[in-house]
Amino acid sequence: MKKYLSFLSFIALFFIGMQFSTAQNADRQQSPEAIAKQKTYELHELVNLTGGQQSAIFKVLVDAEQNMGELVKRDKSDKLRQEGVKTVNERVEENFKKILTPEQYKTYQASLVTDKK
Repeated sequence: MKKYLSFLSFIALFFIGMQFSTAQNADRQQSPEAIAKQKTYELHELVNLTGGQQSAIFKVLVDAEQNMGELVKRDKSDKLRQEGVKTVNERVEENFKKILTPEQYKTYQASLVTDKK
Protein backbone atom coordinates (compact mmCIF):
# COMPACT_ATOMS: atom_id res chain seq x y z
CA MET A 1 0.00 0.00 0.00
CA LYS A 2 2.85 2.38 0.85
CA LYS A 3 4.43 1.72 -2.56
CA TYR A 4 1.20 2.63 -4.35
CA LEU A 5 0.85 5.81 -2.34
CA SER A 6 4.46 6.78 -3.14
CA PHE A 7 3.94 5.98 -6.80
CA LEU A 8 0.74 8.06 -6.98
CA SER A 9 2.48 10.95 -5.21
CA PHE A 10 5.31 10.79 -7.72
CA ILE A 11 2.84 10.82 -10.63
CA ALA A 12 0.97 13.80 -9.13
CA LEU A 13 4.21 15.77 -8.69
CA PHE A 14 5.24 14.90 -12.24
CA PHE A 15 2.00 16.32 -13.67
CA ILE A 16 2.23 19.45 -11.54
CA GLY A 17 5.76 20.00 -12.84
CA MET A 18 4.56 19.56 -16.42
CA GLN A 19 1.87 22.21 -15.87
CA PHE A 20 4.44 24.77 -14.72
CA SER A 21 6.70 23.94 -17.64
CA THR A 22 3.88 24.35 -20.17
CA ALA A 23 2.77 27.65 -18.64
CA GLN A 24 6.29 29.08 -18.90
CA ASN A 25 6.60 28.09 -22.56
CA ALA A 26 3.24 29.68 -23.38
CA ASP A 27 4.40 32.98 -21.86
CA ARG A 28 7.54 33.05 -24.00
CA GLN A 29 5.75 32.55 -27.30
CA GLN A 30 3.81 35.72 -27.94
CA SER A 31 1.45 36.29 -30.82
CA PRO A 32 2.65 38.31 -33.82
CA GLU A 33 0.17 41.03 -32.84
CA ALA A 34 1.61 41.32 -29.32
CA ILE A 35 5.17 41.53 -30.66
CA ALA A 36 4.13 44.11 -33.27
CA LYS A 37 2.33 46.16 -30.62
CA GLN A 38 5.44 46.24 -28.44
CA LYS A 39 7.70 47.20 -31.36
CA THR A 40 5.25 49.90 -32.47
CA TYR A 41 5.22 51.32 -28.95
CA GLU A 42 9.04 51.33 -28.82
CA LEU A 43 9.21 53.09 -32.19
CA HIS A 44 6.58 55.60 -31.03
CA GLU A 45 8.70 56.36 -27.95
CA LEU A 46 11.71 56.88 -30.21
CA VAL A 47 10.24 59.10 -32.95
CA ASN A 48 6.78 60.31 -31.74
CA LEU A 49 4.53 58.63 -34.30
CA THR A 50 1.17 60.12 -35.26
CA GLY A 51 -1.97 57.98 -34.98
CA GLY A 52 -1.95 57.20 -38.68
CA GLN A 53 1.71 56.28 -38.59
CA GLN A 54 1.16 54.01 -35.59
CA SER A 55 -1.60 52.16 -37.41
CA ALA A 56 0.45 51.75 -40.59
CA ILE A 57 3.59 50.67 -38.71
CA PHE A 58 1.55 48.16 -36.68
CA LYS A 59 0.14 46.58 -39.85
CA VAL A 60 3.61 46.32 -41.40
CA LEU A 61 5.04 44.75 -38.26
CA VAL A 62 2.18 42.25 -37.84
CA ASP A 63 2.71 41.08 -41.41
CA ALA A 64 6.47 40.85 -40.86
CA GLU A 65 6.09 38.94 -37.56
CA GLN A 66 3.69 36.45 -39.15
CA ASN A 67 6.15 35.83 -41.98
CA MET A 68 9.07 35.58 -39.56
CA GLY A 69 7.12 33.11 -37.44
CA GLU A 70 6.85 30.78 -40.41
CA LEU A 71 10.49 31.26 -41.39
CA VAL A 72 11.80 30.59 -37.87
CA LYS A 73 10.26 27.12 -37.98
CA ARG A 74 12.73 26.19 -40.72
CA ASP A 75 16.28 24.99 -40.14
CA LYS A 76 18.77 27.85 -39.57
CA SER A 77 20.99 26.64 -42.40
CA ASP A 78 18.06 26.52 -44.83
CA LYS A 79 18.78 28.86 -47.74
CA LEU A 80 15.09 29.69 -48.14
CA ARG A 81 14.92 30.81 -44.50
CA GLN A 82 17.93 33.08 -44.88
CA GLU A 83 16.59 34.67 -48.06
CA GLY A 84 13.10 34.98 -46.54
CA VAL A 85 14.38 36.77 -43.44
CA LYS A 86 16.38 39.14 -45.63
CA THR A 87 13.35 39.83 -47.83
CA VAL A 88 11.06 40.47 -44.83
CA ASN A 89 13.57 42.87 -43.29
CA GLU A 90 13.98 44.73 -46.60
CA ARG A 91 10.20 45.03 -46.95
CA VAL A 92 9.89 46.42 -43.43
CA GLU A 93 12.61 48.99 -44.13
CA GLU A 94 10.93 50.05 -47.40
CA ASN A 95 7.58 50.49 -45.67
CA PHE A 96 9.13 52.37 -42.74
CA LYS A 97 10.79 54.74 -45.22
CA LYS A 98 7.40 55.41 -46.84
CA ILE A 99 5.53 55.87 -43.54
CA LEU A 100 8.03 57.88 -41.49
CA THR A 101 9.09 61.44 -42.21
CA PRO A 102 12.73 61.89 -43.28
CA GLU A 103 13.65 63.14 -39.80
CA GLN A 104 11.90 60.23 -38.10
CA TYR A 105 13.53 57.73 -40.45
CA LYS A 106 16.96 59.24 -39.78
CA THR A 107 16.39 58.93 -36.01
CA TYR A 108 15.21 55.33 -36.50
CA GLN A 109 18.31 54.46 -38.55
CA ALA A 110 20.57 56.07 -35.94
CA SER A 111 18.95 53.94 -33.22
CA LEU A 112 19.66 50.79 -35.25
CA VAL A 113 23.35 51.69 -35.44
CA THR A 114 23.42 52.38 -31.70
CA ASP A 115 21.68 49.07 -30.91
CA LYS A 116 24.22 47.09 -32.95
CA LYS A 117 27.16 48.44 -30.94
